[in-house]
Amino acid sequence: MKKIKFNGVILGTLLTLSLGMSTQSYAEEASTSDTFVESTTLTTETEPTTTTVDSVSVDSSSSDSTETESSESIESTEQLYFDDYYLPSDRSDLNPVARSSNLLRSSMDIVHAGEANRPKSQFIDISSHNSSISVANFKKMKTYGINGVVVKLTEGDYYINPYAQEQINNATAAGLKVSAYHYAHYTTGSSASKEAAYFVSLANRFKLPKSTVMVIDIEEGKMLNANLTPNTTTFVNTLKSKGFSNTMYYMNRSYATSGYFSVSKFGAKNMWVAQYPYTPTANMKWNNEFSAWQWSSQYYIPGIAHPFDISMDYTGYLENGAQGKWLSANQYVTITKKNYSIWSNFNFNSTTNSTKNLYNQTFKVSGMYKHMNGATYYSLYDNNGKWKGYLNASATTKASGPQGIWLNENKYVTLTKKGQTLWGDINKFSSKKGNSTNLFQQTFQVKGKYRHVSGATYFSLYDNKGTWRGYLNANGATSATGPQGAWLNENKYVTLTKKGQTLWGDINKFSSKKGNSTSLFQQTFQVKGKYQHLSGAVYYSLYDGKGNWKGYLNAAGASLATGPQGTWLKENKYVTLTKKEQTLWGDINKFSSKKGNSTNLFQQTLQVKGKYNHVSGATYFSLYDNKGTWRGYLNANGATAASGAQGAWLKYDKNVTIERKGYTLWADLDKFSIKKGNTNTLYKKNYLVKGKYSHFSGALYYSIYDNKGTWIGYLNADATKK
Repeated sequence: MKKIKFNGVILGTLLTLSLGMSTQSYAEEASTSDTFVESTTLTTETEPTTTTVDSVSVDSSSSDSTETESSESIESTEQLYFDDYYLPSDRSDLNPVARSSNLLRSSMDIVHAGEANRPKSQFIDISSHNSSISVANFKKMKTYGINGVVVKLTEGDYYINPYAQEQINNATAAGLKVSAYHYAHYTTGSSASKEAAYFVSLANRFKLPKSTVMVIDIEEGKMLNANLTPNTTTFVNTLKSKGFSNTMYYMNRSYATSGYFSVSKFGAKNMWVAQYPYTPTANMKWNNEFSAWQWSSQYYIPGIAHPFDISMDYTGYLENGAQGKWLSANQYVTITKKNYSIWSNFNFNSTTNSTKNLYNQTFKVSGMYKHMNGATYYSLYDNNGKWKGYLNASATTKASGPQGIWLNENKYVTLTKKGQTLWGDINKFSSKKGNSTNLFQQTFQVKGKYRHVSGATYFSLYDNKGTWRGYLNANGATSATGPQGAWLNENKYVTLTKKGQTLWGDINKFSSKKGNSTSLFQQTFQVKGKYQHLSGAVYYSLYDGKGNWKGYLNAAGASLATGPQGTWLKENKYVTLTKKEQTLWGDINKFSSKKGNSTNLFQQTLQVKGKYNHVSGATYFSLYDNKGTWRGYLNANGATAASGAQGAWLKYDKNVTIERKGYTLWADLDKFSIKKGNTNTLYKKNYLVKGKYSHFSGALYYSIYDNKGTWIGYLNADATKK
């Protein structure tokens, strides 16, 4: 494409200058030698033909000539030259113009592919003038750094490049990125819409994907007026309505700066500008405020007869596609928006995932593309270097390192693994705050977290005093529903050893009560689980021997037992065994050993030095005889508690005769502190025994009454024996 329409004195002067000069044929038809062949013959087109597009027959002899041109528009058939460059004129296939060969050939360098000290050669544009180009020749272009080709499809609303399909197919087969252009004539909104629809119809016929960069070639002088921007807007909107959203604009430098084309509206980075220096060199970066710069029309590739228009691609849109050039990056991002697609290509027709599934996860960005749609797309990789796809940067938040971004959180966790490091830094893991072994099963508040690129989540932990404890890998903790912490399985037994402790039905908000330890004092319960509350307190979940849940109790109100027997409860009292066939156990955890039977000790009094309140509900006395010998554990139901060492009152109904003198009659058998008399005065008399005590000492004491029913006192039964 070669451009410009210009008005004013300069144009008139140049037109006059050119009249005496011979004209050349199109550069594409010039000799392949290093010098140009002069010609005085004007290039002419063949007679118009009828072309059918999408089943609609269009007469190629009809054109846009019926549309009214703005009085502001100017047409030129010559090129404009300045001190060190010139602006090329148009190359319409419908309205070819004569070229001033002397001016062109005497001033502009011929450039051969591979020459040193030339601007970058990154893409070409071709039309029917380039005719057939083989796959091999396209591949040859790639060896010289040319990665893209812009193929002319259409002009006006009826011309088709007859080589377009072949050029597209061969360039694609050679691995070049194919874009398309339309040579525009529109001067009204309706003609703009009509030309755009025509452009799209051929793009569809040639099976170009919707992601194709579609270039509007603006170089007709009649278009350069106040309607250019609104008419172009109509053209672009028509393309978009038909699925082609990646639009670029080609024109020469003077058009781009004319004021008729709104650079701010269409975007400088979507513009491809032509401006030819006489001697293009490598240090030139002309028009780099735009997307691409066409810097010569005299670019020769060895083995190919005709020259090409050659361009430098600043954004990469025409060399790589609408996504632009690969921009190297080394950063991390966290996905912070849901319902964005992660794409496998920039045709946007295949996805690898959705951000809904990867929400708040962190990935490495090894590179990015600044797409011509205005979005930046990150190329995402996981920690193992596996590529995840392309994601719109709007769905992410940039992180300062591989840890990802800070994510607000307000929850509680209990540390359920030992040996886990609490980090002071999870960017480089360069400092440590502690270890979970020391904090095992403690509960902490999580005020925030990081989703590290490794895939791990790190909780930021605070204790009940608000002190920060470090970052912990979430695998080392279990999430809780509240400050009570996580449920911790337990299977042990405790005996309630403090009164006045509340049994809670809820320890999240402590909003309901189940009872009080006073009524359950010294009872034993099974602990099936526990919570280590943020406050630091441990709460046991208690069940009785029948499996009934009794509530949550602060562990400070209970003593841990080694088994279902409960904890040892110190005791100092006396009991008399009042039931036969009761086992004396050597073990009441598993009841695996026996010490004897109550039948042998029936009605004997033993000292209780301790007891166990078994989870079953039974109390087991730990019994000792008067010699200090331990006799075993006896279910309290097999004994009767005594008020002292005398033992329990045992009902007895028997008449006895006092057979021995010198025995004391006691009023008190506990401490033997009160005497009632002596058997010397009772010798050989008969008395009624209404009850007896089997004293801890081993002696048997009768409670005797005279024949009038008067209580005489307690007498050692030995005094009634001969």
